[in-house]
Amino acid sequence: MSSTNVVADITSVGMLPAFRPADHVQRIFAGLFFGAFAGSLIGILFFSYGMAPFGYILPFIVAAALLVIGLTLYYLVRDTTDHSIPVVAKVLGTAEHVSNRRLKSGGIAVPVVVHPLEGENFRTIVVANAKRGEPGDIPVGTLLALRQIEPGVGDLYPAEATEEQREYMRRWADNPRLVKNRAKALPLRRSPLDRRPLLAGIELYGAVLVSAIAMILALSAL
Repeated sequence: MSSTNVVADITSVGMLPAFRPADHVQRIFAGLFFGAFAGSLIGILFFSYGMAPFGYILPFIVAAALLVIGLTLYYLVRDTTDHSIPVVAKVLGTAEHVSNRRLKSGGIAVPVVVHPLEGENFRTIVVANAKRGEPGDIPVGTLLALRQIEPGVGDLYPAEATEEQREYMRRWADNPRLVKNRAKALPLRRSPLDRRPLLAGIELYGAVLVSAIAMILALSAL
């Protein structure tokens, strides 16, 4: 396939919302925690004069309680089943400059075509990062042994290659046309703290607002 705007083409399929039970818990309790922190700062700033000593301890108690409750709920509702499957990916060429593919995290979006050892081929992106300095782009044609996190979603993560993956990589290297580059693109899943779509933003900012107001009112009463 000739080099085109491959990353833009892949990402145009959109992203899946983080609406799994564990995602809701992470988002809401993160909002409650940051709201309590902001409310504590505001409350102490405006009501410190004449406030009982307990008022300075209360924020730490609330923060510890939110942390314990949030982690407990998260571990109770999270899906511990491993839905991942081994895949082999090949880096595709693109006309998009590295600067146009740089992500907010600092990494570089790299387009790949993926052959799952179980299932249909698809296209997605992987992120090139660097532990130090600027991340470098991954050369076109590079073969990667990865795992697909869940069916129907384009998120991949590195893992130790299986013998079956290594064998397929050898076959693909010997026959570059083994997998067609024009496979369908799969969406990625948003981060649990992403404020999109609207419901996710309501959960996050609503939790921040409620927690901050509650903390301010509690400190003002002491």
